[in-house]
Amino acid sequence: MLQKLIINNYAIIKQVEINFHEGLNIITGETGAGKSILMGALGLVLGERADAKAIMNGEDKCIIESYFYVKPYKLQNYFNTNELDYDDICLVRREITSNGKSRAFINDTPVNLIQLKELGALLIDIVSQNETLALNDVSFQLSIIDSIAENEELLTDYKLSYNLYKKIDKQLNDLIETESRVKQSEDYNKFILNELIEAKIIENEQDELEQSLNLLSNAEEIKTITYNAYALLDLAEPSLIDQLRNIKNSILPIIKHNKTFEEISLRLEQNIIDLKDISSEFEEITDKTQANPSELLFVEERIQTLINLQKKHKVKSNLELINIQNELENELLKANSLNSEIENLSLKLVELKQSLLNKAQKLSSNRRENIPTIEKNVQVLLNSVAMPDANLKIEQHLLLNDELNINGIDKIEFLFSANKGSNFQQISKVASGGELSRLMLCIKSLISEKVSLPSIVFDEIDTGISGEAALKVSSVLKKLAIKHQVLAITHLPQIAAKADAHFNVYKQSGNDKTYSNIRLLNKSEQINEIAVMLSGNNPTEQVLLAAKELMNN
Repeated sequence: MLQKLIINNYAIIKQVEINFHEGLNIITGETGAGKSILMGALGLVLGERADAKAIMNGEDKCIIESYFYVKPYKLQNYFNTNELDYDDICLVRREITSNGKSRAFINDTPVNLIQLKELGALLIDIVSQNETLALNDVSFQLSIIDSIAENEELLTDYKLSYNLYKKIDKQLNDLIETESRVKQSEDYNKFILNELIEAKIIENEQDELEQSLNLLSNAEEIKTITYNAYALLDLAEPSLIDQLRNIKNSILPIIKHNKTFEEISLRLEQNIIDLKDISSEFEEITDKTQANPSELLFVEERIQTLINLQKKHKVKSNLELINIQNELENELLKANSLNSEIENLSLKLVELKQSLLNKAQKLSSNRRENIPTIEKNVQVLLNSVAMPDANLKIEQHLLLNDELNINGIDKIEFLFSANKGSNFQQISKVASGGELSRLMLCIKSLISEKVSLPSIVFDEIDTGISGEAALKVSSVLKKLAIKHQVLAITHLPQIAAKADAHFNVYKQSGNDKTYSNIRLLNKSEQINEIAVMLSGNNPTEQVLLAAKELMNN
């Protein structure tokens, strides 16, 4: 229940605080007084988009606060899911700054608009002239039947299953597309893979081959130079090593005279050892280096093979070729397993669809069972709002070929006849604005008996009616307000007279500005307001008596 609404600096509302009552809260006021502004402010705390233009001229920020008594609605799950503090009195606040930024809070915790809208839908049901047009919408018509048939739990379970079914169906279609694509390229991939496998590619092979190519291409020059170096070091008469050995031997007699000679002798010995090692390496290279035209040709061809493969696959290394080979192998393995996956998913999808059909048929059956009762009860209610000859007919058809959608297997259509003997037609084609308003009121009354509705706001739902019809609509609103808090903006005295709490929206001027304000009327003020609604300003005593009588009926 909406307990309090506080509005600061919104449009032409400077500051108002409205304490709503249980039962029927009526809001009246002259055209342009600010009733629509009040609804706009309420819409903001329910998650509607904000506009900086809504801020009162000259102000930096507008703040709207609302207090809801939420204990009867069992909303703890919403608060837990959104990690919000729960209290039986829920504070919802919306702030809009002049730079267009907007912030929202639930119990002083910042939230986004999606969270705010979700909570708003649980707290207040606004029935406006625009919503009456929703009576023509198939989804809305279906939601009406499901609400009255108490299908909520079954429908939630069905929708979860339906979403899973669609997910698996998409996975299956994706696999089938993949299989088709793989099959189209399978032969070519096998050819490419065999070519890479036959090449027996080794990651660092190319570097080693290029070194071999360098050696084989320059074998004669290498052999000549290494042999000459080996000969100078070890074969010549005397060789360089022999000469160093002779020098070392020549200083042996003088070592005893100076330790420096001992150090030189040791260094000479180390050089002799190093040169002997170098000589051996030159000898080994000389012996191994042979001109080999056939091996040279093999190395050249092997390098060219690797280069050609790299160019073909637009890569620059053997490692990248190996990666391509691995990918092709995996792709072909995947192709072999796709058929099995497709078969498994197909079987699963068949099982899911059958389960889904069973649930959809249960939903459909519940709807079918409740439709006659809905039609009968709506007719009774239409009679109670001065539409005795009006009737609602609900047609239910099954979708073709076991087709399923998010709501089941039903196609629902509301047909309406406003007058005796008139054919049933789509609501949009035959119902006037006033008839739409009264039909929506009847439907909301029916739903309220089955569902724990939040506060219900009727925003000028009385459009297009007057006289006896207005009296009967007021009676239905009054009855609805026994179990639910009802807020109704109206221009009709017949409806205003039924108020448990009557608020009047008015304009006042000050400081060269016009402000919109609202106040709760006492009994005498309420009588005067209804009299003004009956006859205009300055009502006569007779009109005042008529207003009293209207209130007492």
